[in-house]
Amino acid sequence: MMKKRRSTIRSPRSATASKSRARVHRDKRRARMKRPASAKLGRRVRGSSRNIVRRKVPTLKIQHRDYSVGASDGKAWRESPSSSDDPLGIGEAIHRQWSRRFHEPARHKNAAWSNILQSGKNYAAGFIQGAGQPTAITPVPIRRKASAVLCAGASETALQEVLAQLETLPLQEIVIVLGDPTERMFNLGRTRRNTVIASLSNSVDSDVGRALGAKLTGVDTVLFVDGEHAVHADILARFLWECETNCDIALNDLSARMGLFHQRDRVDRFHEFLNASLNREDLTINSMSVLPYAVNRHALDTLGAAALAVPAKAHALAIVNGLKIGFGGSAVNGNPRNGIERDANWRIAAGDHVEAWREAMSVRGSRLLFNDSTRNRSVLGE
Repeated sequence: MMKKRRSTIRSPRSATASKSRARVHRDKRRARMKRPASAKLGRRVRGSSRNIVRRKVPTLKIQHRDYSVGASDGKAWRESPSSSDDPLGIGEAIHRQWSRRFHEPARHKNAAWSNILQSGKNYAAGFIQGAGQPTAITPVPIRRKASAVLCAGASETALQEVLAQLETLPLQEIVIVLGDPTERMFNLGRTRRNTVIASLSNSVDSDVGRALGAKLTGVDTVLFVDGEHAVHADILARFLWECETNCDIALNDLSARMGLFHQRDRVDRFHEFLNASLNREDLTINSMSVLPYAVNRHALDTLGAAALAVPAKAHALAIVNGLKIGFGGSAVNGNPRNGIERDANWRIAAGDHVEAWREAMSVRGSRLLFNDSTRNRSVLGE
């Protein structure tokens, strides 16, 4: 009896499945061939326990070097006649030495801010170890003089928290504006080492107080902060760095949390519309009306300290005068004016923005450089 020969003709379904499997294998091979170089280098060499990836090694070496250099400088400072037991004294020494070390020719000055901040902290930790004297410090390798300006509120505790963060930064002075202060509030500001106090007999609007404080400064960079809600020094440090190295004005970037249009409050909509009308849509809802922010001397001289009394007006003037506006990071401000109360006072913001548009139109014209392509104004004799 003859066996039946198995048919070599495959069904259409099996042929389709075979082609599908072949296509999957081919796609996998192509995906492996097209993997980025970093992924390919991440594989371990057979028979070797060492990883080929070496990108993190230089960073670790730099961090270790920063610590060891800081320890050497701290030991030298401790043995020098200029050393003291004052925490502010060692803080000034760390800021000065770190700035000098950072700007040495061999360093990479275009590194990311997170790496710059971490390198400074490693250096400071080494310096403190070498000096044998602890202190709270946030090193920023700036070479120009900087100050902070704030308008204090009614809370002594809040002012203490704000000053505690500012004192860790490389600030030549902290200008505190006190409106109708109590004796305890005045003494609190006066007992600090590098503070300048402007005491007014009557209560003053915080924007006006900061404008007054800016007029008292003569430094290269001015950092404006909220006197009632503290922001961590690590966040404030970047405003000083960006304002010295990359821009004339460093704003607080709140773009990531602005949400959909119907979720924004009225004040944010004013900010966004002002930026759009001045051809700076990239600034979204960000404005000099939101603390903290920093300005350099060029911006202060261009705008004038008095313009800061109406932040929206100062913001518009900065744009129309061609100042370089960037971001110093994102600091979530706990001020209730940024919430329900802020939205309730939208009429004040509306008046400030009307003043801002009026100032911008005086420079750019009534249409703010937007062409009228639909109306024939020549019939009106224009």
